This record gives sequence, C-alpha cells and structure tokens, in this order.
Amino acid sequence: MTSLVGLFVATGGTAAILLRGPKGSSPVNIALLLVAFAGLGLVVAAETRRPRLGAPLVFALTGGLLVLAVAIPPTQSRDVYAYAYYGRLVSHYGQSPYTHSAAGHYPEDPFARRVDPIWRSNASVYGPVWTWISALGTATVARSSFLATRIYFQTVAALAAALSLWLIWRRTRSPAAVAFLGVNPVIIISIVNGGHNDALVGLGVLAGVLLLIAERPAWAAVVFGLAVLIKVSALLPIAAVGLWVWRRHGLKAATKMGGVTAVVVLAGFALSGGREILAPLHVAQTHISGSSVWWGPRKWITWASVAKGTPSSVAGEAARLRVSTVGSLCAVGMTLLLARRRLRNSDPVLVAGAAVLAYTLLAAYVLPWYLGWGLPVMALAWRSRLYWLTLLHGAILQIAYLPDPTIEGKVDKLYIMRPLQRMQLDLYQVWVPLLELVIIVAVVVISVKRPKWSLANVPVSAVSQATRADITWPAPSSLRQPTST
Repeated sequence: MTSLVGLFVATGGTAAILLRGPKGSSPVNIALLLVAFAGLGLVVAAETRRPRLGAPLVFALTGGLLVLAVAIPPTQSRDVYAYAYYGRLVSHYGQSPYTHSAAGHYPEDPFARRVDPIWRSNASVYGPVWTWISALGTATVARSSFLATRIYFQTVAALAAALSLWLIWRRTRSPAAVAFLGVNPVIIISIVNGGHNDALVGLGVLAGVLLLIAERPAWAAVVFGLAVLIKVSALLPIAAVGLWVWRRHGLKAATKMGGVTAVVVLAGFALSGGREILAPLHVAQTHISGSSVWWGPRKWITWASVAKGTPSSVAGEAARLRVSTVGSLCAVGMTLLLARRRLRNSDPVLVAGAAVLAYTLLAAYVLPWYLGWGLPVMALAWRSRLYWLTLLHGAILQIAYLPDPTIEGKVDKLYIMRPLQRMQLDLYQVWVPLLELVIIVAVVVISVKRPKWSLANVPVSAVSQATRADITWPAPSSLRQPTST
C-alpha cells in the first residue's frame, strides 16, 4: 500500500508541475517538487523491504508522464533552441557549429534570438552525433517552426528515456527499477520536458554496460563511442568501465575495448571538423555553476587576487580556470576511489554509476540533467545505497535549479529582495553545496568502509543466474556472501 501511495504522489506532483507550464509560480512548484520526491522516497523505502508494485501500473503512469512531458513546453531550460540553432548552422547555412555562435553569426536567425543569452557567444560544446541529429531535425520535421522544434527534441529525449526503461525492465523485471526513473522529476521534467541530449548519453552508457554483461565487448565499445560523440563527458563513466574490464578480463580485453571506442570517436571527430571541435570545450571548461561546491572557492580566490591588485576580469578568469581544473581532478580522483572497491563486482553497473555521481558532486559545472548520464544504468542496482545517494543528489539539484518565471530576464538575482527569492538564492549558492559536501562524505565512508559481505568469490556462473546479481541489497539467500554497495 505504501508503494502505491508513494507512486501516485510522485506521479501527481511531477504531472502537476508540468501542467502548470513554464509560467508556474516558484513557491507552488517548490512545494510540488518536495511532494514528488517525498513520494519517490516512500517508494524506495517500501519496495526495498517488500516489492509490491505491478508492472502494468508503473508503465501506464510512466508512459503518461512521458507524453505529458513532450506536450508541455520546456519548463526549466531553453537548450532546445540552442540545439536547433546549431543544427540550422549545418542544415540551413552549411556552417560548422563549432566555429559559429548565435551572437557572432546569423544573429537575425529566429532561433539565434531564442538561445539563452548566457550561451549566445559560445559555439557548440556537443559531439558530432548530436549535431547530426540536430541538423536532421532542423532539415526535416522542425524547419522554422518553434513548436515543431521543441517537440522534435523532446520526442528524441522521450524515446531515449523509454528505451532505457525497456532495457532496465528487460534486465531486472523489477517495476520498482522502472518507477525510480519513470516518475522521477529529474528524468521527466529536467531531461524529457527539457529535450536534453543527456537522455541519449544515459541510454548509451546503459546499453554499453548491458552489452558487456552479455559478453559483446566490441558492440559495447561502439555504443560507448557513440555516447562520447553526443557529449564528451561520457568519457568518465566509460573510462571507469574500462578499469572494470581490465580488472575482470585483463589488460588485453580493456585495450581492445578502448581501441574500438577511440576509433569510433576519432572517426566521428574527423568527419565533423577535427580539432576545431575541441576549442569550444576548452572555453566551457571554465564555467562554474552556482550550486557547485567550487562556487565559494572561486569567489574567494578571485577576491584574494583582486585585493593584491590584479584586475577583476583577469582574476576572475584565472580563478575559474584554476578551480575548474582542480574540480576535474577531484572528480577523477573520486571516481577512482568509488570504483576501487567495486571492480570486483560481477558487472560494471555501479562502477559506471559511481563515475557519474563523482562528476556531479565534484565537477565545477553541474546541472540537474547531468544525472541522466548515470541514473539509467544505476537503476539496475536500485537496492544499492550508492543509488539512493544519487537519487538524493538529483532531488537537491532539481529543487535548487527550479526557475522563477517572475524574475526571469528582468533583474539580477544578486539584488532580489523578496524573502522566498532570497531563500532560493541562498539554497542555490550556500545550502546545496553544503549538502553536496555531506553526500561526498557519505559516499566516501560507504566506499572505504569494509563491506559486511561480498560476491567477489562467487563464481560468475552462479551470479549470472540471479536476477540482479551483486547489485541487490540484501542479496538472495543462496548468494549471501558479501557484496559492495
């Protein structure tokens, strides 16, 4: 009964936010988000003790939310118009999106005017595969229609999410695993309603891991390469999976997988501009989001440099570069830490998911939809405490990035005087980073703590007979030898 209540509460809260549309007031949406995530928490708690959810109901509610997410205009982000502009550069103007920006080239284009002002001076930071998908859409179904454009990108995201859900169901036969993605506001609102390409990245990581489990490493490497060609950031979880292959099957197998992935990536780059693709990525490297744990250090370093006489613009640029570099190194270090104890697992599910969690906790620039890279594959391990922490982090980011339509494009958020708006800014820049630090400590503790039991010594043939192998908690009684979370 608790599972059903939680499922309906999570679905209702998510649907209500979508139905309120892009102009929905911030206070009500915050309350609805809290309700939705509370419902999802009830499902987690109840299903962990005793699975009761039925597949038909879960798929019906998930399907309804996916359709609703496509029908409603984006409520959180305008990235679909940036995707469209970069696609139009190829399909309408015959130009490279890696050397052209909305502000500097074709500013009269109707989609250039809809690109978020923050990104109008930037070239595309997306991979060639996503550029081809964008160009295909703007050359066919989307063309010059804003409505058709946003539905096109939302549909692509919805189809990727639906395919991920199908793969999860096919592997786990767990309605709970499907529900944790299918009614999750991060997936439905941030990714599908926002039309974000992160749904395809998550699908690529999930499909690649499943292909490895099915002992098809060559195809897994091809899929991994395609994921990188959508967003280069997919390299981190894929590299972590490569470590698992090395530990599990030897250096030769890992080298072969890495080699095939590299060939796919290099071929995609060569067909789309070569090294010019990397220039926008270098610029994007210095971006720092307000909810990142590095937002405060970036300000402190800048102020210290200015106090010593350095011009503010120079000090700010140097601080951003320094902090973003340190953040990237910390994300890699955290990935190695989280992966170390999970390299013995019978599959690389938690290794891939841990890398995404590490990135979203410690990278300098993080947005809620970035969790979409890892949530699908981690749904295979939905009983893991690491997955629960990932769900919690997604909820925190989703609430922090909830837009306020009453001030959008009108005032500087630094000078908001309304109490609720001030609270949102404090939440965004102060409390979220602090909560992320708490999650980081929790993740480190469960990763360095000696496990009570593990499947390290269980024969792979025995593990493969279990529905969820070593990713269940607790494990089936027949396999009750110790696992990691």
